[in-house]
Amino acid sequence: MFIRLFRFSLICSTAALGGTSALSAVPSKPAGSTPLQAVRLRDVTLHYVAVGRGEPVVMVHGGLEDYRAWSAQLAPLASHYRAVAYSRRYNFPNRNETQPSYSAQVDADDLAMLIGKLHLGRVHLVGHSYGGLAALLFATEHPELVRSLTLSEPPVFPWVEQQPGGAAQVRDFFRRCWLPLQGALARHERKEALAIATKYFTGNFVLPPAARDALAPNLREWEVLTISETPFPVPSTKLIEEFHAPVLLLTGDHTLPVLQRCVAALTARFPESERVLIRNATHDMWSERPQECGVALRQFLRETEDGAWSKGRGAEGTALPDH
Repeated sequence: MFIRLFRFSLICSTAALGGTSALSAVPSKPAGSTPLQAVRLRDVTLHYVAVGRGEPVVMVHGGLEDYRAWSAQLAPLASHYRAVAYSRRYNFPNRNETQPSYSAQVDADDLAMLIGKLHLGRVHLVGHSYGGLAALLFATEHPELVRSLTLSEPPVFPWVEQQPGGAAQVRDFFRRCWLPLQGALARHERKEALAIATKYFTGNFVLPPAARDALAPNLREWEVLTISETPFPVPSTKLIEEFHAPVLLLTGDHTLPVLQRCVAALTARFPESERVLIRNATHDMWSERPQECGVALRQFLRETEDGAWSKGRGAEGTALPDH
């Protein structure tokens, strides 16, 4: 869920003008000398890339994406950190067997095993969209393994439903997007499923062939997730109160209203977080504004290292220039 569909519409327009694309232009193997690796966990195999040395930064992609979603961030991070980007269990190029009751909690458990298997120790954790929900669950369940937490618009719907008027927005999402998706995928109508999601996130039913081809390898994630009984779990209040690592919240100024509600819910629970508003960006901020998002992330990471980060900053603004 919460995919970068809008980006893929832009991809095709950009390609037509002779520009470069994002995920659809990324080869199945990382560019340069960075090899795609795999690690076997308890019941799954996860593919990942790792570059650089230093404190580990682990990046968790959103719905219908995979490790390639972080391609623009790897090189800038590698100069000071060990950057790790992996594909969640049902995303390209993983081929894991379907398990019942899949949710972000399963992804959080996978993440715990991945960090242990790679001997990463305490990590800086970055999660986008549905991957952000998994990162949030992992961080609050394993605070001893988290140096810092960066989240961009995770779907914390149970918290949104507690806000005045929030339940209606969540119902609207399920009515217009999630339930139709569930029906289309149950009928194995993959093109219809992508059209439904495209309409909800961009207002347009049309998804260019190149975009559809890029998204299709990750549809299995939604096939499993849309039949889950608890697709959107959130941490308990107790775990939130016991979490004390630095938190950065990123949001696009043109994101969907229900996602604005999600950011508000996170802000209420992490009032001492640092918050950055990415200008001229939708939910797809990491691909629409990769430089601005990357600058905000790296500045935050530097602040956590040198002690400059302080609780209670909370001011929203655009990402500052990198130094």
